[in-house]
Amino acid sequence: MKYIKWSTMGIMLIFLLAACGNNAAEDVYQHLEAAVELEQPFEEQQQPLQNAEMRENELFEEIIAIGTSEIEKIQSLADEALNSIDSRKQMLETEKASIEASYEEFSKIEEYNEQFEDEELLSSLEELQATMEERYEQYQLLYNSYNEAANRDQKLFTQLKSEDLVMEELQTQVQSVNEQYEVVEEHKEAFNTATDSYNENKRKFYEAAELNISYD
Repeated sequence: MKYIKWSTMGIMLIFLLAACGNNAAEDVYQHLEAAVELEQPFEEQQQPLQNAEMRENELFEEIIAIGTSEIEKIQSLADEALNSIDSRKQMLETEKASIEASYEEFSKIEEYNEQFEDEELLSSLEELQATMEERYEQYQLLYNSYNEAANRDQKLFTQLKSEDLVMEELQTQVQSVNEQYEVVEEHKEAFNTATDSYNENKRKFYEAAELNISYD
């Protein structure tokens, strides 16, 4: 099982509003940074997810080391792993809800497109929107692949509890789990790349809009 770590969406900012008052660019800024805040639960799940995955890996190694002679101990360890996987799936749903809320907030900026008369600024905003769409799509792929990996983990530990475990079936399931986590890794990298592109385009939009922003 592989530890999944996703890069953060937001860039830490201090926004110093100019004396000109609110305008469309400033309104867009508010929605963009509100979207960042809505992803906080997403980020908060990363360390617990890592800890759970590491513990499940330890449990798997313990079970393999025991062999088949102590079935009750094996079943107890497998149950702990299955409970951990259930917790991970709950964390995954928390993440998804956070991403969905953030995306919904981001989508509110679309109403401002017609308010930008500057072609360069409008182009910058549209590019930002395109990269967010790509990021959102990549997250959906990542979510689905990770959820499937967790399902395969569940099947693996359920097999380990069986007194009639067939070694060939176990090996096949281990391979299935590993292959799925390779898919997860691919989608994770694509999501991180899309996140980097989004952050860069957000920075470019802020610069094009001449918002007075200090980056920490």
